[in-house]
This record gives sequence, C-alpha cells and structure tokens, in this order.
Amino acid sequence: MPTTLQPPAIEVHITRALAQADRSAWQIAYEACNTGADMLWLVDEGTLTLHEAPGRIELSYARSPLQPDALPFGYFPPRCVALAHGDCLQRSVHIDWPARLSTLWNPARAAAPAPGNYAVTVRVGYGETPAPDTPQATEDVQAPVLRWQRTVLSAPVTLTIAPYAAHAGTGATP
Repeated sequence: MPTTLQPPAIEVHITRALAQADRSAWQIAYEACNTGADMLWLVDEGTLTLHEAPGRIELSYARSPLQPDALPFGYFPPRCVALAHGDCLQRSVHIDWPARLSTLWNPARAAAPAPGNYAVTVRVGYGETPAPDTPQATEDVQAPVLRWQRTVLSAPVTLTIAPYAAHAGTGATP
C-alpha cells in the first residue's frame, strides 16, 4: 500500500486582539503550534513586516525579502525555535499607530494606515530543517532563507485604528 506523506503543519491563531482608541494602538497575542508529526523550526526574530491592502493589514513575522535598496552586511540565518509535535509558541505585540518599521523589510520607515476597521492577520515562517543552507557564490544572500522557509497565515480578526494620538508613533514592540 502506498504511503501518503503529509505536509508539515504549523497553525497560527490570534488569541487576543485589543484596540486602544485613546492611544491609537493595538495589543495582539498569537500562538503558533506544530500540528504535524515532525519537528519544525519556527522563525522567531520579532521583526515585523507590515502588508496593507484596502481594509486589510497583515502583520508578518516570517522572514521577508529584503527591500531593493537595503544593504545587508552579508548572510544571516533566521533565529528559530524548534517545535515538536504539539508544541506551541506564544508571542504578543504592541503597535502604536503610526508604527515605526525596519526598512530592511518594509518599503517605508513608518506605517500610517487611515483610521478605520481592518481585517488583521498574522503570518509566521518556519522550516523543515533547523536552518537554511548557506548561500552559494552565485546567488543572492537571502535566496537560501526564502527557499527554505514556508509560511502560514492566521484567520483574520477585526481591529480598529483610531485617529492618531498626539504621542503615537513609538512603533511596534514584540
């Protein structure tokens, strides 16, 4: 009888989502769980990449491609946490709007979505091995990471961005 291989499985769930109207801020907690049979390695760097579309915001903690003008100082593998079958990793983030972002992975230093309601998701990255291969001399330094990494997206929750407070803009803190 042929064996059917099951794909690796990480599930991510937003476990708490609060909007603070008085500060124009969000408090979000999420959990990433290994529901597969094999050990998986979850990217755990705390670096936020924000993707915005009309009515939607994705908070990505997966390793993203570098911005075209970014100048990394060589190869650096993602920091990962090993998750055995059934293990979960919980993380929380506080975001003040407008939010400061890293320009290594984001096109702008600040994200200032218009006040209103958004369907918010969280994306995480993981690999089937402890780390990506090292880059070959003929490829971009980020190619091994992007080849190694798989990603998964949570179901959306609805959060409101209130009009920005005078003291906003301190950024996103894991």
